[in-house]
Amino acid sequence: DWFSDRWTLFNECTILHVDPNDNSVVRHRPDRVITDGKQFVVIDFKFGKSNEKYYEQVRTYMKLLHDMGCQNISGYLWFVYSNKIEEVK
Repeated sequence: DWFSDRWTLFNECTILHVDPNDNSVVRHRPDRVITDGKQFVVIDFKFGKSNEKYYEQVRTYMKLLHDMGCQNISGYLWFVYSNKIEEVK
């Protein structure tokens, strides 16, 4: 369903935010963000083994979207070689 016409796609679009520690602009680029206008889904593609930093990365993307006013946000890691999809809470 992630590749159907139901979704509007934001592919590798940069999200900017200001780091409160030093006021620098930080750029984040999720692999894929899709929305149907009611919900948002963050999908990050990975090609190696599972690593906690990947989950934290998706959580960061989800928080940034939330801070931008988006609601009903879910996040997923797709481990491409094993075709394993894991939800990020």
